[in-house]
Amino acid sequence: MSAAKSLSNLTPLELKGGRMPPSLVVAKPTITVRQALKIMATHNITSLPIQSHDSDAIVNIVNLIDILSYTIKESVADEEHPSKLDSEGVKGLDNGIESVMTLDTETESYRIFKSDARDELRGTVKAFTQGIHRSLVIDYTNEIPPYILTQTDIIRYVCAHPESLPGIDFDKTVRDFGLIREGREVVVGKPEETALNVYRRMAEKGLMGIAITDSDNKLIANLSAADLHGLTYRSIDCLILPVCEFLQALPNPGSALTPFTANPDTPLRNVLQTIVEQHIHRVWIVENERVIDVVTLSDLIKIFVDV
Repeated sequence: MSAAKSLSNLTPLELKGGRMPPSLVVAKPTITVRQALKIMATHNITSLPIQSHDSDAIVNIVNLIDILSYTIKESVADEEHPSKLDSEGVKGLDNGIESVMTLDTETESYRIFKSDARDELRGTVKAFTQGIHRSLVIDYTNEIPPYILTQTDIIRYVCAHPESLPGIDFDKTVRDFGLIREGREVVVGKPEETALNVYRRMAEKGLMGIAITDSDNKLIANLSAADLHGLTYRSIDCLILPVCEFLQALPNPGSALTPFTANPDTPLRNVLQTIVEQHIHRVWIVENERVIDVVTLSDLIKIFVDV
């Protein structure tokens, strides 16, 4: 019997196995911001590939954070404490989707990564440790349609096939793997703050999720990009509410109001299982009920690369 392939030596097709990825929803670059948000809400997706003006080639991927940032900017400009929002009535939403895109290479729209369905995953896995959250997989033989490979797909595979990383002892703890970083600031929001201000802080720090803690730094919720599935204009207008009320108003609040946690002595195996079973993108690390750190999918994939 041949030895199991290591994660980095697998191809996207081998990683996918017999599981068929969801059909790729794509859009023309001529759609408006308003249309893009409605497409994403209809299909319950958080990212939308945008085609070229000249062909069906995909040249950008816009996500809900991009659209939410744009909508907030158009709705409230520099107003720090708006008393109301009317995001659906904003004229800027009738601009083309390219209005959402900037030349900022840190913006999700400009972090598109493409991989060949039949090439090794080595480059993709490395990219996933450097701010890339998804890869557009293309089969240049045209035998299968393009699809999106995500960080979650990597975590799901490793959880089911730990033998693909023989250099890792999955019974070692979060602390053993150096995932508790001394002196690291955990950016938090407070329940009395509006969701708008908490979201702004998340965007300023370039984060995909932020902890909501009480006055004793105890975790009570989290605001994240993944919670924005099915985002509507009504949801956006609720941003002026206290953050927990905003989360309750989301179409699919998911684990936002019941965030999942681990402690420094939790085995890595348990963290992976929690992420896969609960369909989440981060686990908050608590000690004496207080948030001390967070483990993200990027953090975990970095461990896989470093072995």
